[in-house]
Amino acid sequence: MSRILFFALISFSCSSPALAFIKLEGYFIAEKTCEAFHSKNRQTNPGGITTHPHMAYTMLGINKEGGDFFQVEVPGAPVTTSRWVSTDCGVHAVRADTHTGADEEDDEVVLEPNGTESTDNLLTLSWQPAFCETRPGKKECRDLNDGNLPHTTRQLSIHGLWPQPRGNDYCGVPASVRNLDTPGNWHRLPAPQIDTETADALQAAMPGFASFLHHHEWIKHGTCYFGEGGADEYYDDTLYLTGLVNDSAVVDLFINNVGQEITGAEIRAAFDASFGSGSGERVQIKCTPDAGRTLINEIWISLGGTITPTSDLGELMRAAAPIGTGCDRGIVDPAGLQ
Repeated sequence: MSRILFFALISFSCSSPALAFIKLEGYFIAEKTCEAFHSKNRQTNPGGITTHPHMAYTMLGINKEGGDFFQVEVPGAPVTTSRWVSTDCGVHAVRADTHTGADEEDDEVVLEPNGTESTDNLLTLSWQPAFCETRPGKKECRDLNDGNLPHTTRQLSIHGLWPQPRGNDYCGVPASVRNLDTPGNWHRLPAPQIDTETADALQAAMPGFASFLHHHEWIKHGTCYFGEGGADEYYDDTLYLTGLVNDSAVVDLFINNVGQEITGAEIRAAFDASFGSGSGERVQIKCTPDAGRTLINEIWISLGGTITPTSDLGELMRAAAPIGTGCDRGIVDPAGLQ
């Protein structure tokens, strides 16, 4: 019987504040680059030590119950290896063992969700340069910002296809696998069972493939899609719909306005022009702030009905309920850090 080691995230209650340092077990999992201070009060940092995203550090404690600084062990740090890191920089994780009930290794677990194919879905597409402005440490973002992924400036990239309503996720996924679903552990999630053709297409359409985003999207959302073809159908359908959007006036609007501001109304009008009147009312725009700028980050497209290899995207969109515009306007970010 195999054993899977996983990190179980835990939270801290702020109901009864205390002033004393509290010892903690486990690890601090950094989610971004942050300073590791020798003194949190004076914010001194001998050696200019910073955390590295997705790296685990031995947890020592927190400055107080519900506090704002973890104390972690940073091997090799000068003066003292005990450093203070903001709680906003990552998460406290404890290490635990669980029995899987199977003999397979993590990547050999096969999930076979059972249910009726989802007819209420949300297609989420990203403008990758904007995503990478705020997550430059990810492999796909390092590649993009180094000029090695030029195709991401000519397409909307796949984030995911999410069965609705919100919260409809992890269908049939055991707790041992679900607890692995953190960005630093996506490579340990069971790999979706997809053929080589689908994998090659997905790698180009979903830059996050490099960070095993396709593992996460399948485990969290794809398992609730319930297509007869499993993960391969789930991703084939996602690729098909994304291709229709990328061949439309919607992406032309983005390409022709790189570095410029466009409005939510213009994006919706491009959907109407490409997929029929009323389709734009099923599109919501998501933006993200970046150093005083507002960047268009994602487009969420509501879909109703069964998705097939020949579906009319406009019909799927008009079968869904209208949604709010979301972000009113934002900049189409150029590739590279601005």
